[in-house]
Amino acid sequence: MKNFIKTVTIAITVMFFTSCASILDSAKSVNTSALRIGMTKAEVQAALQKKPYGTVAARNYPETKTTIEVLQYSENNGQGNLQNYWLYFVNDKLDRWEPASKYGPAI
Repeated sequence: MKNFIKTVTIAITVMFFTSCASILDSAKSVNTSALRIGMTKAEVQAALQKKPYGTVAARNYPETKTTIEVLQYSENNGQGNLQNYWLYFVNDKLDRWEPASKYGPAI
């Protein structure tokens, strides 16, 4: 019984710190002035010092051997509002970025 309680306590603690880390990550600003066309995803992540919130869209064009991915980066503006940015990668290189649109990415 003690092992069970210990395991549950550890699991809850890990979940707590993991959720806090994601909240803190969204609180970091998205410094678009650090971005440069042609950066890789890893270079963008290092420049922004945060992970993407997720993939918004992806599309493969086999006839031109082109893959387009749109990653979303989010920041909390301090007033409870979340500002989202879409970063467009063509063949794993940053092509452009823009504030997120309610209409979805144009790929």
